[in-house]
Amino acid sequence: MIQLIALYRRPEDPEEFLRRYREEHLPLARQMPGLMGIEAGPLQGLGADIPYWYMASLSFPDRTTFEESQRADVSRQAAKVLMSFARGLVDFCLREVDE
Repeated sequence: MIQLIALYRRPEDPEEFLRRYREEHLPLARQMPGLMGIEAGPLQGLGADIPYWYMASLSFPDRTTFEESQRADVSRQAAKVLMSFARGLVDFCLREVDE
């Protein structure tokens, strides 16, 4: 399995960010071909401040499925919507899950 991880820094207006994330971005992201699931929620540092406030993880069965999904129109639309309110606040990485 492979996961696309999105790490978000705290926006100026967290409530508005979450509203747009949940109402505009997630409905599109859930339609991504090959998507197995999405987990998202706030982050808390353990004993230290961390630069990230929120995290989302999108799971795909394998890298090929993920790459094909990224080329889909709905995936591009989801990314465009996300960047309309999260540009400069989000970092992305991939994680291969062994177990």
